Amino acid sequence: MQGLSAADRYRQAIALGVDYVEADVRRTRDGVTVIFHDDRTASGRDVRGLPYGDLAAEVGLEALTLDELLEVAAGRVGLHIDLKEPGYEAELVQTILDRCAVDQFVVTSGVDEIRSIKEAFPEVRGGLSMGDDLRRVASWLKVRERLREFFPRRFIERSRADFIAVHQDVAAFSALRYCERNHISAWVWTVDDERSIARFIADRRVSALITNRPDIAVRLRGLSSA
Repeated sequence: MQGLSAADRYRQAIALGVDYVEADVRRTRDGVTVIFHDDRTASGRDVRGLPYGDLAAEVGLEALTLDELLEVAAGRVGLHIDLKEPGYEAELVQTILDRCAVDQFVVTSGVDEIRSIKEAFPEVRGGLSMGDDLRRVASWLKVRERLREFFPRRFIERSRADFIAVHQDVAAFSALRYCERNHISAWVWTVDDERSIARFIADRRVSALITNRPDIAVRLRGLSSA
């Protein structure tokens, strides 16, 4: 899929027959809501500190706004919106609701962000993200995250989340057992290795698999259901 724009990659995923497309949401300095995974560009500039024009000039084909994604995907596929930062939860959800039915999208994020969304929009499905990459995180934050992974109940209850979205390593180690015991839906991310994709697709405890290889996932899903 190299050489395609971000929008075209979403179109290809939709054409494959995926259930959801996932989008990492941030905001630029001038208030444009964008689809961008990392908090910094390849040159090291903070996305929050850039006006959208500067971000688009640097990332080229990767430039995509939330409005553009909704134009491509709304009503055609489920949307998984992964909110990467706090501060505009209600505005984000309302923007999506203006274009999508409430059963056509979910939002994942941290404890406080999901709680804010559930308080304002109890009908919107919210998922608590767990298992972040902690290599560059302060030690005290690492401790908090690990506690959340091993003892998730109070974090789930505090966030009022409907499900958890968990890193594949945490899922394999402990989270899926916990979810099964407590009847909690589990989404697993980001699984790109074909063997791991097959394993998680076959695991009845996994409600949804998040991957950068939808072609492999859709093929294996078809084989598993045949």
